[in-house]
Amino acid sequence: MKASLVLDKNSLSYWLRQIRKESNLIAPMRSVNGDIVFESVDQIHEVVLDYPLPPPPVKEFISPQMEGMFEYKRDNISDLRDRQKRVVFGARSCDISAMNITDKFFGGETEPSYDKRHPNKKFKDSYYFSRRQNIVFISLGCNNPAPTCFCQSLGTGPFLDKGFDIQLVDLADRYFVETGSNEGEKLINKHRHLFTEAQKQDYDDRYEAFLSSVSKFEKRVNLEEIRQMIIDGKVPEALWEWVAERCFECGGCVYECPVCTCFNIVDCPHSKDTGKRFKIWDTCFFKGFTQTAGGNIPAEKKVLRTKRWWFHKVLYDLEQFTSFGCVGCGRCTITCPGRIDIATVSEKIKRWR
Repeated sequence: MKASLVLDKNSLSYWLRQIRKESNLIAPMRSVNGDIVFESVDQIHEVVLDYPLPPPPVKEFISPQMEGMFEYKRDNISDLRDRQKRVVFGARSCDISAMNITDKFFGGETEPSYDKRHPNKKFKDSYYFSRRQNIVFISLGCNNPAPTCFCQSLGTGPFLDKGFDIQLVDLADRYFVETGSNEGEKLINKHRHLFTEAQKQDYDDRYEAFLSSVSKFEKRVNLEEIRQMIIDGKVPEALWEWVAERCFECGGCVYECPVCTCFNIVDCPHSKDTGKRFKIWDTCFFKGFTQTAGGNIPAEKKVLRTKRWWFHKVLYDLEQFTSFGCVGCGRCTITCPGRIDIATVSEKIKRWR
């Protein structure tokens, strides 16, 4: 299934133009206020490739911030599942790695239960997968990681060996193109005349690009070391109190995180007999996230919620999905006003006295 090809940069615009004719093409664009956002492409020449890292997460196209589930009118229910064909161009390796984790979460994939009387059951989110199975990602390897990036520490970038549909690596005048899924291969084959077989020089240049990228990482974060310290009881409660004191509970780190999956279901009645049900992003940092019907809040204290979020990232996700709940994208470093992002707190844990 995996193929290694080369695409001349002069052919990229034409390829994207052909893709746009067949699917909703989504790519990084510059908004009216100058921000880079992923949105549907109208003019190919407006696609931006030289934007600073990290770009906005692309999780909104497989799990939107607000997604209609169904609409009801008396006894009639209208299904609102989104099945539009999409191709997302320009996603980064960290986002693709994150998506592979969220696929497991929404697909109900966990490690086998140790209790044979209560085996783990799989609950597949059909709304998530109605979008997921109709989207193809063309990702770009990161030749120049940002100072806040540490995907290399987690094996989630800067280039990927698997888990992608199509991966492009910039080789100055051309792209090294790799297919990693049947969907990606089909998309390539529709316009196969634009691509040539990769030669030895192309493989060599791709490897040089990888070495160059790895040498540019400024951050190194060892989450396995942090995990072991937590398991061994070497992280005192005072550390979590320190983190909680600096948390504004703004939710920025969670909404920018491509791995976080917390959501809520909200019913919006329009009248006595009509209404709409939505699935919306939520966060376990908020006090009311786990509030029960009786009004009880199990994690009312901020320190408990902070600690729980960290344990999910470093302990629980690894146990369930064999991956940390972090892909090293560095977005929380940029977003958090309290400077309690993954990298900063990891360093604090190692030096705490």
